[in-house]
Amino acid sequence: MIISYLARIVLLLPELSSGDADRLAEIAANQENSIQIGQLPPERTYPYPNGPPFQQQHERRREGGKRKKFRKERIEDEPCTPINETLRKNLLQELFDDSYDKNNLPSANSTEVIVELTVQSITEISEFSSSFKADVWFSQIWRDPRLDFSDRNYCLKNISLASHKLPTMWSPNVCFVNSKKVEIHASPSQNILLLIFPNGTVWLNFRVSLIGPCKLDLTYFPMDRQSCNLVFEVRIDEWRPTTESYSYNTAEVRIVWRDWDAVTIPDPDSKNLPDFELVDIKHMNATLVYTAGLWDQLEVQFTFRRLYGYYVLQAYMPTYLSVFISWIAFWIDTKALPARITLGVSSLMALTFQFGNIVKNLPRVSYVKALDIWMFGCVGFIFLSLVELAVVGFADKLEAKRRRHNRCKEQLMMRSDSEQQWLSRLSGQRPQITETNSDATHTIQINDGNGNVRRRKSEEKRQKLLLQMESPIFVNGEKIDEISAKLFPLLFTAFNIFYWFYYIGMSGGFF
Repeated sequence: MIISYLARIVLLLPELSSGDADRLAEIAANQENSIQIGQLPPERTYPYPNGPPFQQQHERRREGGKRKKFRKERIEDEPCTPINETLRKNLLQELFDDSYDKNNLPSANSTEVIVELTVQSITEISEFSSSFKADVWFSQIWRDPRLDFSDRNYCLKNISLASHKLPTMWSPNVCFVNSKKVEIHASPSQNILLLIFPNGTVWLNFRVSLIGPCKLDLTYFPMDRQSCNLVFEVRIDEWRPTTESYSYNTAEVRIVWRDWDAVTIPDPDSKNLPDFELVDIKHMNATLVYTAGLWDQLEVQFTFRRLYGYYVLQAYMPTYLSVFISWIAFWIDTKALPARITLGVSSLMALTFQFGNIVKNLPRVSYVKALDIWMFGCVGFIFLSLVELAVVGFADKLEAKRRRHNRCKEQLMMRSDSEQQWLSRLSGQRPQITETNSDATHTIQINDGNGNVRRRKSEEKRQKLLLQMESPIFVNGEKIDEISAKLFPLLFTAFNIFYWFYYIGMSGGFF
């Protein structure tokens, strides 16, 4: 029986290769072994000429699977058919015939769409609009069994279609839901890549220019980090999404990131902007719960670190110079008040003008920034130097007033002595002088002969009083300048240490 079976097969397929003959012999041997193991009775014992119904069904399934496998192996072994314009045209007509409906999903089950993002360049980050501009390649990959042409043994790895063919086929329309503006590049035609692979896999790629939002936080400006993100969702509409479209839920379409390199930047130089540097990229996925079901959402987050070298040269260095110039007044003579006032006021005005130039290029935020702390600190030091100038002037004023008072006292004492001598000369009598010594005082009594007695302190007491007048215990302006010349630099150094260590540490990086 086996020999007759093989003979019939050989007659039907006369042009079999040696490999195909071996496979047929193997199939026949397996069938003989299965019959021997089953030990079935002769066919005449069954009322069915071809065996029991369950055995017939089993045999048909097994033979069908073997024929399908054999057909696939035979197609792989056979050389592919070269494609020409006619075959390509016929293939497209067969794929997109009347039976193909773009409004229907590719399959009854949920269709999985793989998303991939390649960043070509990031051109700008704006603090005023809290946004960033970028050029990206945005890919969507899914499988549509209706476009499967693997059964045709064509020498064709994929079919490239023009962008005008996209509206006639189903697409998941994964779009940027939080973008402020998205435009497809047209140079000169729209930059859309559409490929169909033999197994029905569709690869759709757009080259777009977009403006996305940023979560602006200037607390640590200019040592700050900014985070910008893009959010993807699926929309059901024509291939160009509109505001009237609604989303596919997870029961119909699932969107996932590609397993490898979901978000990439091919050019490392694209990470560097004039004032920012891209330091981190994160991609996340989430499932949102709504009343109508579950929706997939993909998000990519870009983290930028500000390059604050520009602000060191344009803001911090000039403020250092302004503060140092205000300290020159400590080494100028206390009597040169106009020169000292000019130094302090000029430093304060220069610092205020510099701060205004920087702030006008930033958004108006209600919280305090790191640059504000620095400017307020420098303004405080310059203001304190002006206050020190006022204190020095006031101390010199008090010292001058004390000197005038002491000088008046000395003149009065000298005048009283001269008046006593003049009176004694007018009276023509020699005054009687009586000295009285005590522990507390040492006085001299002078009797002018007319009954008038005057008392005068001794010369030692007078010299002692004059010595006390010449050596006051109060601090003068020169002493205050000497203390300020040492105290101000120490306080400013402590302020610098605290400021730079705190803000650079909080921002998480150095130059």
